[in-house]
Amino acid sequence: MPLVTSAQQPKETTNDKAVAAKTYVPGLEQFMNVILMEHNKLWFAARARNWRLAEYQLGEIKEVMGDVQDLVPTFKNLPLADMLDTVITKEIAALEKSIEAKDYKSFVRGYDKLTQACNACHQGTENEFIVIQRPTRPAFTNQVYDKSR
Repeated sequence: MPLVTSAQQPKETTNDKAVAAKTYVPGLEQFMNVILMEHNKLWFAARARNWRLAEYQLGEIKEVMGDVQDLVPTFKNLPLADMLDTVITKEIAALEKSIEAKDYKSFVRGYDKLTQACNACHQGTENEFIVIQRPTRPAFTNQVYDKSR
Protein backbone atom coordinates (compact mmCIF):
# COMPACT_ATOMS: atom_id res chain seq x y z
CA MET A 1 0.00 0.00 0.00
CA PRO A 2 1.46 3.42 -0.96
CA LEU A 3 2.38 5.82 1.79
CA VAL A 4 0.71 8.72 0.00
CA THR A 5 -2.73 8.34 -1.51
CA SER A 6 -3.89 10.35 -4.48
CA ALA A 7 -6.12 12.40 -2.22
CA GLN A 8 -3.05 13.45 -0.23
CA GLN A 9 -0.97 14.49 -3.24
CA PRO A 10 -0.79 18.25 -3.84
CA LYS A 11 -2.40 19.64 -6.97
CA GLU A 12 -0.02 20.40 -9.83
CA THR A 13 0.17 24.12 -10.50
CA THR A 14 1.06 26.00 -13.68
CA ASN A 15 4.39 26.97 -12.10
CA ASP A 16 5.14 23.27 -11.41
CA LYS A 17 4.55 22.51 -15.09
CA ALA A 18 6.92 25.30 -16.15
CA VAL A 19 9.64 24.00 -13.85
CA ALA A 20 9.13 20.42 -15.08
CA ALA A 21 9.32 21.61 -18.69
CA LYS A 22 12.80 23.09 -18.21
CA THR A 23 15.56 20.97 -19.62
CA TYR A 24 19.00 20.96 -18.09
CA VAL A 25 21.72 21.98 -20.52
CA PRO A 26 25.28 21.79 -19.20
CA GLY A 27 27.32 24.95 -19.38
CA LEU A 28 30.44 25.20 -21.51
CA GLU A 29 32.66 24.45 -18.50
CA GLN A 30 30.98 21.07 -17.96
CA PHE A 31 31.52 20.14 -21.61
CA MET A 32 35.14 21.26 -21.47
CA ASN A 33 35.76 19.24 -18.31
CA VAL A 34 34.54 16.11 -20.08
CA ILE A 35 36.81 16.87 -23.04
CA LEU A 36 39.73 17.37 -20.64
CA MET A 37 39.04 14.01 -19.02
CA GLU A 38 38.81 12.26 -22.41
CA HIS A 39 41.99 14.08 -23.55
CA ASN A 40 43.77 12.55 -20.55
CA LYS A 41 42.43 9.06 -21.24
CA LEU A 42 43.29 9.36 -24.94
CA TRP A 43 46.94 10.01 -24.08
CA PHE A 44 47.29 6.98 -21.84
CA ALA A 45 45.38 4.69 -24.20
CA ALA A 46 47.72 5.53 -27.08
CA ARG A 47 50.80 5.39 -24.87
CA ALA A 48 49.77 1.81 -23.98
CA ARG A 49 49.23 1.19 -27.73
CA ASN A 50 45.62 0.34 -26.93
CA TRP A 51 44.38 1.64 -30.26
CA ARG A 52 40.77 0.52 -29.81
CA LEU A 53 40.56 2.48 -26.57
CA ALA A 54 42.32 5.46 -28.16
CA GLU A 55 39.82 5.39 -31.02
CA TYR A 56 36.97 5.28 -28.51
CA GLN A 57 38.35 8.17 -26.43
CA LEU A 58 38.89 10.33 -29.51
CA GLY A 59 35.33 9.54 -30.59
CA GLU A 60 34.12 10.73 -27.19
CA ILE A 61 36.01 14.01 -27.60
CA LYS A 62 34.52 14.46 -31.05
CA GLU A 63 31.02 13.70 -29.73
CA VAL A 64 31.28 16.24 -26.91
CA MET A 65 32.64 18.85 -29.33
CA GLY A 66 29.57 18.17 -31.49
CA ASP A 67 27.35 18.69 -28.45
CA VAL A 68 29.06 22.02 -27.79
CA GLN A 69 28.50 23.02 -31.42
CA ASP A 70 24.78 22.25 -31.06
CA LEU A 71 24.18 23.63 -27.57
CA VAL A 72 26.75 26.43 -27.16
CA PRO A 73 27.39 27.61 -30.74
CA THR A 74 28.61 31.02 -29.60
CA PHE A 75 30.68 32.06 -26.61
CA LYS A 76 31.50 35.65 -25.76
CA ASN A 77 30.00 36.58 -29.16
CA LEU A 78 32.53 34.32 -30.91
CA PRO A 79 31.55 31.53 -33.33
CA LEU A 80 32.53 28.62 -31.06
CA ALA A 81 30.79 26.07 -33.31
CA ASP A 82 32.93 27.16 -36.27
CA MET A 83 36.09 27.18 -34.16
CA LEU A 84 35.40 23.61 -33.06
CA ASP A 85 34.57 22.56 -36.62
CA THR A 86 38.08 23.60 -37.62
CA VAL A 87 39.57 21.46 -34.83
CA ILE A 88 37.37 18.48 -35.77
CA THR A 89 38.22 18.63 -39.47
CA LYS A 90 41.92 19.24 -38.93
CA GLU A 91 43.44 18.01 -35.64
CA ILE A 92 40.82 15.36 -34.82
CA ALA A 93 40.86 14.01 -38.38
CA ALA A 94 44.67 13.76 -38.30
CA LEU A 95 44.53 11.89 -34.99
CA GLU A 96 41.94 9.50 -36.40
CA LYS A 97 44.37 8.63 -39.20
CA SER A 98 47.31 8.08 -36.84
CA ILE A 99 45.19 5.85 -34.60
CA GLU A 100 43.92 3.89 -37.59
CA ALA A 101 47.53 3.43 -38.75
CA LYS A 102 48.60 2.55 -35.18
CA ASP A 103 51.41 5.03 -35.61
CA TYR A 104 52.47 6.23 -32.17
CA LYS A 105 54.96 8.86 -33.40
CA SER A 106 52.30 10.38 -35.64
CA PHE A 107 49.82 10.17 -32.78
CA VAL A 108 52.15 12.12 -30.45
CA ARG A 109 52.56 14.89 -33.05
CA GLY A 110 48.80 14.96 -33.62
CA TYR A 111 48.04 14.95 -29.90
CA ASP A 112 50.36 17.89 -29.36
CA LYS A 113 48.68 19.75 -32.25
CA LEU A 114 45.26 19.05 -30.74
CA THR A 115 46.51 20.37 -27.40
CA GLN A 116 47.89 23.48 -29.12
CA ALA A 117 44.53 23.99 -30.86
CA CYS A 118 42.76 23.79 -27.50
CA ASN A 119 45.08 26.39 -26.05
CA ALA A 120 44.69 28.63 -29.11
CA CYS A 121 40.92 28.47 -28.67
CA HIS A 122 41.28 29.37 -25.00
CA GLN A 123 43.41 32.36 -25.96
CA GLY A 124 40.93 33.38 -28.65
CA THR A 125 38.08 33.36 -26.15
CA GLU A 126 40.03 35.38 -23.57
CA ASN A 127 40.54 32.30 -21.40
CA GLU A 128 44.30 32.22 -21.87
CA PHE A 129 44.64 31.29 -18.19
CA ILE A 130 43.33 27.80 -19.09
CA VAL A 131 46.38 25.95 -20.42
CA ILE A 132 46.26 22.29 -21.39
CA GLN A 133 49.32 20.03 -21.61
CA ARG A 134 50.21 16.38 -21.98
CA PRO A 135 49.11 14.61 -18.83
CA THR A 136 51.80 13.26 -16.52
CA ARG A 137 49.55 10.68 -14.83
CA PRO A 138 46.10 9.21 -15.46
CA ALA A 139 43.20 11.21 -14.09
CA PHE A 140 41.61 7.98 -12.90
CA THR A 141 43.62 5.27 -11.22
CA ASN A 142 40.89 2.69 -11.77
CA GLN A 143 41.12 2.87 -15.59
CA VAL A 144 43.19 0.11 -17.21
CA TYR A 145 44.94 1.20 -20.38
CA ASP A 146 47.08 -1.88 -21.06
CA LYS A 147 45.05 -3.92 -23.55
CA SER A 148 46.61 -7.19 -22.36
CA ARG A 149 44.81 -7.03 -19.00
